Amino acid sequence: MSKEKIGLFFGTFDPIHNGHLKIAKYITEEKLADKVWLVVTPENPIKVGSKISSFNHRFNMAKIATENYDNIIPSDLEVNLKKPNYTIDTLEYISNKLKDIEFSLIIGEDNYKIFDTWKDYKKIINKYKIFIYPRKGTLNENLHIINENTMYIGGPRIDLSSTNIRKIVSNNSDPKDLISNKVMEYINSNKLYQ
Repeated sequence: MSKEKIGLFFGTFDPIHNGHLKIAKYITEEKLADKVWLVVTPENPIKVGSKISSFNHRFNMAKIATENYDNIIPSDLEVNLKKPNYTIDTLEYISNKLKDIEFSLIIGEDNYKIFDTWKDYKKIINKYKIFIYPRKGTLNENLHIINENTMYIGGPRIDLSSTNIRKIVSNNSDPKDLISNKVMEYINSNKLYQ
């Protein structure tokens, strides 16, 4: 029997937006993975020092945004791991814990461009499949394979960023169509980004 395939999509998700969901949906629809776990990172080593909302708020928003999806699941897997959270440590931890699952990594092209700055990046490339999605201003080559474990996927090009959404909200505007209405309600009722 073949292993279940789970794509790990790491992010601060502050807040989670429709772009994140489109990528996760694309990964499952194209059968690149059976499920996508949205791994809400407590602390991104690259963004140390930047002000982010509490883990609970970000995880709650991810739960709200994915409640109608069976195969897109928010994960708090990193919350009890030692900080800062390096991707390789999390991958090794989860792979050892759940040996019957094949894990892959989903990252944006902007992150892939600086991938050689990640801790043990060669180990990640050798042990895990990496799906790279296009970002604004980057080439969009459909399923362009860089090595046998790394491939550009087609799919939606994401021009959205959580930073833009936080700006829109802080200006008392409504980021309609960028995030789900329920997530927006949560943001308002918890006075986030204001």
